[in-house]
Amino acid sequence: MEEYLNLVPVRNEKVELRKVEGKYYLLIPMDSKLDFLARKLHGDYRRIELDEIGAYTWELCDGRRTVREIGKALRARFGDEVEPLYERLVTFLIELGKRYLVEFKRTDEIV
Repeated sequence: MEEYLNLVPVRNEKVELRKVEGKYYLLIPMDSKLDFLARKLHGDYRRIELDEIGAYTWELCDGRRTVREIGKALRARFGDEVEPLYERLVTFLIELGKRYLVEFKRTDEIV
């Protein structure tokens, strides 16, 4: 857990956050040749629904803030609603990383 707090999550630039009918979605382009059938059935994007905390977290993953700084911003905005803060935050970011929606950089790798 501790090893993640000083990492900087960077969003995948191809992924877009959009609010549709009061719900937040990450729109992930289906641009692989293997996605042709899925595109015909579902359109050009895969969608992942996020709650307000997830959407705000996504916006904070700007490539400048560390996980620790993102946690502080979440606590300031949502208070106890985000507890246990760092356990939830790191788990969420790891899941985004598994789907190639964010990547982690060390602070010395940031330009």
